[in-house]
Amino acid sequence: MARDGRARSGSYLLRWYVRRRPIALAALLLLTGAVIGFSARCAVSALFVNVGQLAVLHGANDLAGSAFEAAVAVDPASDAASNFRLSQALLRGDFGGAADELAVLRSLGGTPRGAASTSSVLLHLNAILARRTGDSRRALSLVRESVLRAGVNAPEAALRLLDELSQDLAEPPYGPELATVEIPVDPRRDTCGDGRRLRRVQLWRNDIASGGSVRAELGWQADDGRRGHEQSRLLRNLAPNGLFTWGVTHAGLPLGFAEHPPAPPDGPVPAGAIYVGFADLDGRPVSALVMDNANGPERTTRVRSEWIPAAPAACYLFASEVWVGGGQPHFGLYVRATGRADHAVFGLQGGLPNGWRRQARILRLPPDVEAVQVFLWNHRSSGTTAFALAFVARIDG
Repeated sequence: MARDGRARSGSYLLRWYVRRRPIALAALLLLTGAVIGFSARCAVSALFVNVGQLAVLHGANDLAGSAFEAAVAVDPASDAASNFRLSQALLRGDFGGAADELAVLRSLGGTPRGAASTSSVLLHLNAILARRTGDSRRALSLVRESVLRAGVNAPEAALRLLDELSQDLAEPPYGPELATVEIPVDPRRDTCGDGRRLRRVQLWRNDIASGGSVRAELGWQADDGRRGHEQSRLLRNLAPNGLFTWGVTHAGLPLGFAEHPPAPPDGPVPAGAIYVGFADLDGRPVSALVMDNANGPERTTRVRSEWIPAAPAACYLFASEVWVGGGQPHFGLYVRATGRADHAVFGLQGGLPNGWRRQARILRLPPDVEAVQVFLWNHRSSGTTAFALAFVARIDG
């Protein structure tokens, strides 16, 4: 409640400044120039910077410019001018120019303020600077973290940089040397009702590991079985860190995922251990999300991504590679729509015999879907599940 009050107060003050900007700024400039001393000038300069950043966030660009110019006039030694140029570059979507201003700002001993200080923005700008100095590996790590923190708000510029760096540094992931993996298609879920059936899926592991656009070979056949064709696509994986090779969060989960406590209708079920470990795939260790339900009482263990905008009634491809050790692996999307409870759409749904299992499905989402959330479960079991690949992408757009 208090926070809402402060927000309303801030918006009111901003509107007051917008209406009375020339008078207010001129009066404060006169006051600072004729009456107050150095320390007070610094404080008033900071006030103008804060007004400018508030204006930037509200889209009042003229007011932002006046406020930052006033801050510089009050205290020419401040970093307000560079902060102003940095904020303006971000508003224009000029992340290259913003990176230039960030470098200048730091050379002056200043720090970014307001919108420019957002962690995902700073990571993106630092990735640009790292790439310019030739440290592409650090740049890739920074922009991956930037995109994960920004979630659905990640700018196109960050996604393009992620793609470019991923292509520059494409390497085999830790695991099998084969760059591609063939995923068998579940015949019960091989059509989206458009007159054709998916018969073959081939994905490039390197692309999934890097996080950029993923090359996919899709083999289709008409419903009547008479015609078939191969399709090459570039798809974007909605499952972050789809080969679990980017490292872990402070909680020990794969980067891009958070734990989702189970809440079954018949009472609480304890969760097992979740960690990034290794699984033996064809005699080679691969990075994997391990969900170990501890061979004890029945448990349910879950992780989830952030919410992601989705296309209503669109067709999505799900592909997974999982080791089953008595567990019940589930992989899919939570679907959110206005006016009804979130529900799950499954790209993989338990009941699998032990050993390595690969499966692809295609499913059409409901027409009223607004957002989706990738999930991975080891559901109601006392065994272990280890996901080595999680992939979900729209294929009809």
